[in-house]
Amino acid sequence: MGEGPIWLPDTGELYWVDILGDRVHSYRLSDGRVNSIKIGPYPSCVMPNEDGNLVVTIKDKVVLVNPQNGSIIRTLATVNEGVNNRFNDCKCDPMGRLVAGTMDMNEKSPTGSLYVLDTAGLRRIWSSVTISNGIAWSRDGSIMYYIDSPTRKITIFKYNVNEGTLEGPIDYIDLSSFPGLPDGMTIDSEGYLWVALWGGNKVLRINPNNHSVTDQIELPVQYITSCTFGGNDLRTLFITTAMSEGGQVSDLDGYVFSINVNVKGTVINKCKF
Repeated sequence: MGEGPIWLPDTGELYWVDILGDRVHSYRLSDGRVNSIKIGPYPSCVMPNEDGNLVVTIKDKVVLVNPQNGSIIRTLATVNEGVNNRFNDCKCDPMGRLVAGTMDMNEKSPTGSLYVLDTAGLRRIWSSVTISNGIAWSRDGSIMYYIDSPTRKITIFKYNVNEGTLEGPIDYIDLSSFPGLPDGMTIDSEGYLWVALWGGNKVLRINPNNHSVTDQIELPVQYITSCTFGGNDLRTLFITTAMSEGGQVSDLDGYVFSINVNVKGTVINKCKF
């Protein structure tokens, strides 16, 4: 279950996780070097911090990891939501806070939440979430886009970037006319959203102002999990995929794909702790 791709321009590497394989993978574009760190259970998201280490969400914890040897430096936070819940997607906001959501592992009950982690600790900013997924911010940080997959929509919040709090929601982008469920998400330099469709074999490019879909990328696999921009010019879209719950359907299930696009992406924010 490939998920959560991020591009680190400092090292020219793509990172992503295999949630069910208990691995954080990296791929160096310059020479094709692949490295894997075994960590778990359920590593669901990886983000860089300013010291060159990795912030990783595992089942009920946020941990700081040394990327060289895979050792856990320390536990940054722990949530207690019961055995049926785990962390899922996360992103760092423009001020360097980690925003991370949880989910019901049975994918049925709204028992998850959305949290913010900063130097003051962990706090809940949204609740009644079933499968917390894609997160993105507008360029100035005043708008946060958020996906709870079973709702089949993107929720648009006002975001207080100084406090790390949500205000709203103020609008929704309805994706129920497309097959599958919206999953991971990124944003390009023009402010358009790129959304992976789990079970829908597509990545959509969406104008968040008028909600129109301006582009679609079809893939030869069904379960698309997330995407991010990378490469030397940020014009390569890296796309992670997964096998279905019933096992492998295509020989390409679980592969990471890349495609050159005609718009530049954005650089992810680093965590400041």
